[in-house]
Amino acid sequence: MYYVIASGKKNTKLSKDTINNLETKLKERKVDYHLFVSLYPGHAEELTKACCKEKDCQAIIAVGGDGTFYEVLNGMDTSIPIGFIPAGTGNDFARSLGIGVDIDECLDNILNNEPIYLDYLQVNSRRAFNVVGSGFDIELLKREDRIRKKIHSRKSYYIALLITLFRIKFFKMTFKADDQDKVTTSFFMFDCCNGIWGGGMLPLCVDASTYDGYIDFVYITTFNKLKLLPLLLKFQKGKLASTKYVKRIRCKSIDISVEQNIEANLDGEILPLFPIHVEVVHNQLKYFPSSKPPIDPIELLNNRKLKKKAV
Repeated sequence: MYYVIASGKKNTKLSKDTINNLETKLKERKVDYHLFVSLYPGHAEELTKACCKEKDCQAIIAVGGDGTFYEVLNGMDTSIPIGFIPAGTGNDFARSLGIGVDIDECLDNILNNEPIYLDYLQVNSRRAFNVVGSGFDIELLKREDRIRKKIHSRKSYYIALLITLFRIKFFKMTFKADDQDKVTTSFFMFDCCNGIWGGGMLPLCVDASTYDGYIDFVYITTFNKLKLLPLLLKFQKGKLASTKYVKRIRCKSIDISVEQNIEANLDGEILPLFPIHVEVVHNQLKYFPSSKPPIDPIELLNNRKLKKKAV
């Protein structure tokens, strides 16, 4: 039996259409399933925990965006495989896996492919699939949340991005990666990356891997505010690592504390978790992979046609 956890998105027409379309296709394929719709923050996690306790649960299918996948992950029994059907706004993690939004293709992956191991991040007592970060990430997400209450479209993100960019803040952190020495530094933003993308198709680490058993810890140090525009352009082209302001460390675990009273971003969920211990969890959770390889991030960033087809 497949247990499907779908985002209700406050019962919007889009979520209803996605769920109805999915149910039609599951019935056409004669798949045995139970469908549950999350209706409030944290509900998908509660539903997943309950579903994983059912004796006939052979897999969990998560339907939604990064936020839904995050909640489902935190409710998972990792002995049960997970399948993904992206139906969010950014779909950053699904893009790193090469999973598109076509429901038929997603069902083909889940019903026909053998599950393989997938890394995730353990963050104190929570889990994350894609990115754990702070600094600029937090300022952007909080501002977008306020704007989205007035502007119910993708425009809320771009407006928040522009405002945040012109109100730059720098923070201070101390981190220790694996058995290396402690480092104290000022930063603009940092991200512990399992996936490549964040913030709705921003390339945080173009060669991060969801299978290698490593965290790619990327942080941007302080810079002259006049350098913001060229830095942003390099960011959008996937060339951020070529600047002297960007540092990268590959590690299996990292401890991070910050001086200011700021929160951490776990796949879009903002939580007051600092200090945090982030550790990659390798070879414990399986998922149904895409039959298609992910599009090369640099090729995608430089190809408008590919951008239109991207998740």
